[in-house]
This record gives sequence, structure tokens and C-alpha cells, in this order.
Amino acid sequence: MDPNSASAGAPKSGKDKEKKSKKNYEEGDGKKKFTLKRLIPDELERFTSMRTKKEKSVTTAQRHSTASQYEVPSQSSSLNELSDDNVLELFEQMLVDMNLNEEKQRPLRQKDIIIKREMVSQYLHTSNAGKSQKESSKSALVYIQELKTDLRDTQLLSCLESLRVSLNNNPVSWVQTFGAEGLALLLTFLKKLQDDEEPLNAGIGVKCQHEIIRCLKAFMNNKHGLKAMLTSAEGIPLLVRSINPNVPHMMVDVVKLLSAICILEHPGNTHERVLECITEQAEEQEIERFQPLLSGMHKNSITLKAGCMQLINALISRVEELDFRIHLRSELMRLGLKDVLKEVRSIENEDIKVQLQVFEEQADEDSEDLRSRLDDVRIEMEYPSLLTSIISPRHF
Repeated sequence: MDPNSASAGAPKSGKDKEKKSKKNYEEGDGKKKFTLKRLIPDELERFTSMRTKKEKSVTTAQRHSTASQYEVPSQSSSLNELSDDNVLELFEQMLVDMNLNEEKQRPLRQKDIIIKREMVSQYLHTSNAGKSQKESSKSALVYIQELKTDLRDTQLLSCLESLRVSLNNNPVSWVQTFGAEGLALLLTFLKKLQDDEEPLNAGIGVKCQHEIIRCLKAFMNNKHGLKAMLTSAEGIPLLVRSINPNVPHMMVDVVKLLSAICILEHPGNTHERVLECITEQAEEQEIERFQPLLSGMHKNSITLKAGCMQLINALISRVEELDFRIHLRSELMRLGLKDVLKEVRSIENEDIKVQLQVFEEQADEDSEDLRSRLDDVRIEMEYPSLLTSIISPRHF
């Protein structure tokens, strides 16, 4: 068992069990905290963290941003020709482009104006170095205009492949410029491709759908893109609709994205939205709602098996009500998950082992909670007079 998981302890009373909730587990219980962290082992799914080191190696030609609108004086005078207000404004933009969370931004904001001026100067020179070679990287507005045209087949695929690279390699300000308008265009194309029952070129159509999913993954890798996606009415429904076991390589990216969305700390209860969309999609197709995930588990792709288990764990772990967690797990077992798990346990793969451990630990905890609840009910039924005497005011 993983050393990070909670150690076994003395059994607790039923009343203590009833006071537990998923929220409490996430805030303080080591086991649940471990569970949620291990649900998304892929670093690329850490939406609000810093970009991966690969971004740091991108050429300056690809890193033009909103800072490039400023004309920077010669290097010797650049520190003196910008006012303090401009320095602070650009300093905040620099923090946005660095995709730093609030905890990492705080110590930088505490630096004095001299250090901030030097940092901004370097930032501006880097941005404007790319400006002189901007033909190497198209602007976000150019992509938006291209997506507004009637792109078809190979033209659309080429545009999407180039866009994915730009979304991954450019700073956050570039993604902000692409923004909600660019996202809406991507989702419109995705819906058209999904609705096209007899595409002229099915192979290209599937590739375009997968490339859009990859673009969405890159777009959501910062708080601005993530917020735009979550506030979009069609974002999550179209992602759920993209769960297609017949295209395993695309389904892997889809289930990982949905898993990450499920475990987000968000006031909109994103896991409920995902589950609701899964249910609505199944009703439209007249199938069991978790059947696509079970079908994915039957595919030969080990990565897809792990991804499906990851989404199953994410959906169940975020539910606070014990009864509903047990209901979801039972529904999956009725569809054949129990037999699938027997086969999956024999696979030597770390990601699968982690997801299996999470699933089994949560199932054991819920069984223990249910058992404690039933024990309390039995005591109340067998010894009502004893309980009455204990809680009666005359007892005191």
C-alpha cells in the first residue's frame, strides 16, 4: 500500500462516521487528500500551475504578447524612461504571462520598484525581440479570423494543428486574446463535426475532432482559459459527447480533461455538471450512462483503461452523500465493472495500479460507513427503551 495512504486505525462509532463528509476528507483526512491528488497523475492536467519547462525553451519569436505594443528604449535607458505606473502595469501583465498562482505572485509583488523595473525591462526586451520576427508566430486574432472562414478537411486540420502549438507555446496573454470568441469557434466546429453523420472525409473529420480536443486542453491550462470553458454553455456537453470508444486515442484526452474538471474546487459543482451531461447524452443515445466508459475499459489501450478508471474515481470521489456514492458504484458493477477489474488487476502499469487502489480504498471506506450506520439503526430498533432513558430529560 502507498505510504501516503491513511493507516488503519481503531473503528469509530456510527455517530462519528455520520459526521464525516467528502469535504471534510479533502480538508483534513490524509487518505482522501491522497486520493484526490492521485486522481490526476499527469502534470499537464494541473491547470492553475506554472507551464511545463518545455514552454521556457520556446524561442523568443513565439512569445509576443500584449507587452509588444510598448516601444522599449535602448537598453541603457529603458529602466529610466518608463514611469512607475507603467512599470507596475507591465509587472502585473508579466505575472499573468508567467501563469503563476497567487501564492507565487505574492513574494514577487513585495519586491521594491527597482527590482520590478529590472524584471519588466527584461520582460519587454524578450517580448519585443519576438515582435521583430512575428511572422514566425501568428497572432491570436489571425487564428480567430481563419476559424471564421469556411475551412474544410485538410485546411481545418492544418489550422488546428498550428493553433494547438500556439496555445501551448505562447504566454497567457496570448490565450486571453484568443479568449471566449476563439473558444466559441472551436466548440462550433466540434459540434459540426459531431453532427456530420456522413462526412466527406471521415478520417480527416476524426482527426479534426481530436485536434480540437487538444486545443481545448492547451486553452484550459491556465485560469483564464479554464474559466471561459466552465462558463461556456456547450463546453462540458461537447466534451462528454466526445467520449467515443471507437476512437481510443481521442477518448484518452477527453476522459482526462473531464477528470480534471470533476475534481476542481469550483462553486459550480463541476462534477455534478459532468455527471448530468453524461446522463443526458446516454438518454439521447438510449444506452446506460456509464456504458461508454465500460466499453473503453474493454479496449486494448492501457492508457485508455487508466483514463476511464480515473474519470470513474473522479466522479465518485466528489459526491458527498454516502448513499449516492454507493449507488454509482453499484450501477457500474451491474454493467460489468467487477469482471473488468479482475482483468485489469493483472496489468503491470503504475497509473492503473493507482486508480485501482483509489477505487478499492473508497469502496472499503463507504462499506465501513454503511455498516456503522446499519449498526446504529439496529441498536435503535432493538433497544428503544434504553435509548429513550438515555436521552430523556429525567435521566439528568
